[in-house]
Parts: sequence; structure tokens; C-alpha cells
Amino acid sequence: MHKSDEDIIELAQKLNNKLKIDHIDWHKLKSKKINRSTELISAALCQLLISHNEKDAIKYLEESIKWLKGINVDKPCPTKHSSFQG
Repeated sequence: MHKSDEDIIELAQKLNNKLKIDHIDWHKLKSKKINRSTELISAALCQLLISHNEKDAIKYLEESIKWLKGINVDKPCPTKHSSFQG
């Protein structure tokens, strides 16, 4: 990267902001593997472009692959599906 590094970083940040799951949509999207995976891939891209952090980028990409393969799955909050009746 050279001439338009700032433009590329700005685009990556905008993409990341669009793909990240915010607190409003968390419960609706947290178990959707495509949403979780794209969020992680975007974060990896930002780690590479902005921080030049290969180690964290690899971790994000590996987690993304686990979501796509179905290895990572969302587990319900313990208080939502608890059999405890106090």
C-alpha cells in the first residue's frame, strides 16, 4: 500500500463498522455464523491494515473459520434457559 493508504484504512474502518454486531442487534445476530464470521474477518483486515498486527489478525481469521465450519456455536445465556426456579 502506498498512495491511498488513508483511503484504504478509512474504507476498512467503514466496512468494520457496518459488519460489527452492536449491542442492539447482539441477541438477534450472535448465533448467526455468517454475521459472526464476517465481523471477525473485517476485524482481521483492520488489524493488518491499521496496526500491522499479524498475530491478532490470524486469531480473528481462525475464529472466523471455526464459525463457518460450525465448530463455534452460540450458547444461550444461563439465566434465559435455566431450569432453576427459585
